[in-house]
Amino acid sequence: MRLLLILLAFVISGGPTGILAQGQEPHGRFGMPIEPPSETTKESTYGFLKGAPSVKIVEPGRFEVTFETEEPTPPAVLSGGANTLDEELDYPRFHYFCGGREDGEVTDLRTEHSITADFSSIKRRLPNTPYEPRVTYRVEVYIPSFRATRFFEGRVYFNPETLGDATNVTFGPTVEQVTPNTAVIAWETDREVPGEVRVVPITLSNGVYYETGQWMTFRSNGVGIRHETKIEGMNPGAMYRYQVVTGDTTVRPYEFSTPGDWPIRFAAMVDSREGNGSGMNNFGGVNGASLYSLGTDLYFRGTDFVVFAGDLINGYTTSPDDYRNQLNAFRWIMGPVHARIPIYEGMGNHEALLTRFDDGSRWGVTVDRLGEENSETVFADAFVNPTNGPKDEGEGSPSYDETVYYFDYGPVRVFMLNNNYWFSSDPYKIGGNLEGYILPNQVEWLREEVAKANDDDSVEYIFFAAQEPPFPNGGHTRDAMWYRSGDTNRDGKVDDKDIPIVKNRNTIWEIVSSSPKSVAFITGDEHAYSRLIVTNETDIGSRTTLDGTELEMKYPVWQITSGGAGAPWYDKELDLPWSPNLKTHSTQPHYAFFTLDRENVTVEAYSQTGQRIDHAMLRKDGKNTKE
Repeated sequence: MRLLLILLAFVISGGPTGILAQGQEPHGRFGMPIEPPSETTKESTYGFLKGAPSVKIVEPGRFEVTFETEEPTPPAVLSGGANTLDEELDYPRFHYFCGGREDGEVTDLRTEHSITADFSSIKRRLPNTPYEPRVTYRVEVYIPSFRATRFFEGRVYFNPETLGDATNVTFGPTVEQVTPNTAVIAWETDREVPGEVRVVPITLSNGVYYETGQWMTFRSNGVGIRHETKIEGMNPGAMYRYQVVTGDTTVRPYEFSTPGDWPIRFAAMVDSREGNGSGMNNFGGVNGASLYSLGTDLYFRGTDFVVFAGDLINGYTTSPDDYRNQLNAFRWIMGPVHARIPIYEGMGNHEALLTRFDDGSRWGVTVDRLGEENSETVFADAFVNPTNGPKDEGEGSPSYDETVYYFDYGPVRVFMLNNNYWFSSDPYKIGGNLEGYILPNQVEWLREEVAKANDDDSVEYIFFAAQEPPFPNGGHTRDAMWYRSGDTNRDGKVDDKDIPIVKNRNTIWEIVSSSPKSVAFITGDEHAYSRLIVTNETDIGSRTTLDGTELEMKYPVWQITSGGAGAPWYDKELDLPWSPNLKTHSTQPHYAFFTLDRENVTVEAYSQTGQRIDHAMLRKDGKNTKE
């Protein structure tokens, strides 16, 4: 009946009017196609690179990196090195001299840069240690307007015999969407070439991997620069070694495991956009220092997969190339971990590729970039996530593909939501969507899929993830899914000109709490760790849902905020209705670590230094705890 009423309201309304499609009165142009407020636009970028750097072998034993900066900068400096094959996580190493300095004096400012380096000494220095035939390099550039240096990194493969040109694998390989019997291996190359993945079952004994079967070969999806190969016929709870052969390059082998018996362990991270302090804290729009340490720790702790629910990057750029560069910085930093365990990425408010209109104010009016290259489309192009989400919200709205989806890891189902979809800084006046709000098609998709998961005997646990918290606890109480009781236009009162964000939150939480399988809602936005229990007795302010009924939470569900992957930290606030239910809070950089068995679920939080900052039982003997 509810779905019928929703569809009827949609027909009467004549289109995707957001609130009206859910039986509500329209709120200006909210949920409708964006009407540009002016013809004059503003441009804004991160301010470092313009376009993607390129690298190539220019002669045997020598390579060249070319790039363009947003502003004139002094000559750059390059360092390079090789990775040996005994490294389980092949992070960049600059241990042997392989570098160069761009021609020119310090005062010689330019935007177009070219720097070459000799790498022939690497082969001479490694006569007895197996290494991969590639150079990993770092380019350091001083940015006058920043009064600080910035880095970017990359790699170039070479022919191990001649030290000459070879197909360069620019990103990957990564292991994606692992099930008990299948997985996807993805990678990118600098030229159009065919590729294949070779896979063999292995076992681990005394720290050494041993092959236990025959190699299987799977072809990639044709000739191209983006490759995705589905591996099939694997066994549950087994370990595999894989190796990518693409063009004339053979990539080092990596290992991964398929879901098997209990326990299952996974990590949750949010908010890895840049921190403070320069150096690797400011790595092309991400906090590279935090991601290196947290990624390493979660990998060696035995993580099966990672949920990364948004704010990977600084974002808020009007340039698609700049947006891609920042996403590539994240992909690069997480690459060694992602080659061995799947990572599922979601969108946050900083995954913002914008059109910015000049209305005379300081920041202008900003909306999700108009045209085909919007935030969601470019984000989806950068990652390899499932495409089982809802249909879009109608005219002018972006696709949900690969930004809203669910995945299973054995008996665990995780829903990745996008409550930063189709952003508009003034949706009441010009259309688009409010930050934090979840629009009708996504709501109904979630309702239907949670009901299916509840009835599916193969699904034993349900988790949810979205960047904006339903119940913020510090730093984002003026937005997220709360806006201080619903003052979305921040005029000091809640009235008909405010978009019903609290009703939207209550509708979402009604769905989240409808199944006894639901354990936790993973979120971020607030740069801290917190653990909050939400029950039907919790004071949450208004309890009215979008259909006008009162929210009833059937089952208690935890909110785990894990926004500590490197962004500047936020303190807690204690004047919120649900503050008495806040069980713990920490400002340390961290990740959350979940351990699941047949009856129990625990969460731990580990800091950047490896300190355990929380440990709690979320579910005991098949039921969620409340303490």
